[in-house]
Amino acid sequence: MTDVVSRGPVVVERPRRFPAAVEAELDRRRPALQARLRGRVLDLDRADARQEVARAAARAHCSAAYDTVVSVGQLARFPDLVAALRAIDRLVVPDGQLLVVEPTGRPGMGSALLDSAWARSPWVAGFHVGRDVTAGLRATTFVLDHIERFSMPTAVSSLRHAVEVHAVRAPAEGSRSGADASTEGTTPAQPRPRSEAEVAS
Repeated sequence: MTDVVSRGPVVVERPRRFPAAVEAELDRRRPALQARLRGRVLDLDRADARQEVARAAARAHCSAAYDTVVSVGQLARFPDLVAALRAIDRLVVPDGQLLVVEPTGRPGMGSALLDSAWARSPWVAGFHVGRDVTAGLRATTFVLDHIERFSMPTAVSSLRHAVEVHAVRAPAEGSRSGADASTEGTTPAQPRPRSEAEVAS
């Protein structure tokens, strides 16, 4: 059995072996995300959904077809986090949502060294952890709506820090309400990405 599927960008498809306490915390948070699902959903728990993101990342253009994309610990399968997030951005309709619970990196050389030391452990080998998910979202049109940073009960430092994010894709230009239509001829204001401090307040 091969560990990766490589139609377009590589996606790690080996079984995930995060420590039991980490998997339990991800499972605990999954129902709350599922309660927020709406419309047509792309769930990255499914291998075919991950491959759809990989194919979208390989193309310059693709059709926006989903109202919601949800990932619970699955972005770690994509070597290029920003490319995956940009592909998801293209697959989601304007005003659609991205719901994420993922391990996330922490700044500093010490954290980077610890993550490097754990990279060959059986719990994370082959997966791409220790990355800043919220920073990656800045390369997309998603606007943060909710962010919660939390710790998971594990000695594996690259899995200890995690983040739950709810983000909304910016509406398409031209989809203005009646009130906005009165400003015809002016340049519509673009949504300003909210900082983590603003989201948390």
